[in-house]
Amino acid sequence: MPHVTRPSKGPEDATLHPSAPRSGGELCAARQRLFAALTSEETFQRSDLEHLAAAARWPLPQSVQAVVSRDVRASIHVPNGCRVLRQVSVDRVRVLVAESEAESGPGRNAATALGPAFYGSPAVVGPNVPLPLAGTSLRWAEHVLTELGRTAQGVHQAADHPAGWILAHNRKVAESLAAALLKPLDVCTPLRREQLEATLLAWLQWRAAPEVARALKVHPQTVRYRMRRLRALLGPALSDPDTCLALELALRSR
Repeated sequence: MPHVTRPSKGPEDATLHPSAPRSGGELCAARQRLFAALTSEETFQRSDLEHLAAAARWPLPQSVQAVVSRDVRASIHVPNGCRVLRQVSVDRVRVLVAESEAESGPGRNAATALGPAFYGSPAVVGPNVPLPLAGTSLRWAEHVLTELGRTAQGVHQAADHPAGWILAHNRKVAESLAAALLKPLDVCTPLRREQLEATLLAWLQWRAAPEVARALKVHPQTVRYRMRRLRALLGPALSDPDTCLALELALRSR
């Protein structure tokens, strides 16, 4: 499991509350609770966040950025003047970077500097946002990481993928959109549906069987067969530009 190392003690080491946890395990648990609250789609009162921050010994910043990577094995070296919260799952490490005190701008350089720490696995840096929008920055970065796929490398900026913002900021809308527009695919088996959805998303991006085939690593004839099946299921929707845009957003939300 990754661990965060810091070159020197910073403001996050200050005790903010007399009841702040003393042991490493308690402090880690308190920071996990704070991370979950800051990135939740629910709205927390400022006083509740301040209480969690006091227990976590992590002063609330004005703004944050999210960094997401699949390299859960990495030992993350945190640049000087940078404060982070992290969360690790089976296949992903998520980091919230507090605004930096550097003159070059709040948070940006620190968040970007974390990217190379993930040893070649792709990392996505979310936008610098006010603290109440921390979850949006994180979800935007996560959508982009998923979109990039497992073959991507290097550090990517979520802002270069604007469709991700729509999906991150309106998750429930995106889920409803996907359920409605892709309902005709419910007649397919799970495997067939997965193949058709991948083909449709690639087709909406490339609009030509050879390019789609190269992207999916299948034969062009396979693409043509799947597109005939999709047209039979979705009907005239694939001829309407507005519906095609909505379909692309729906598929990206998957």
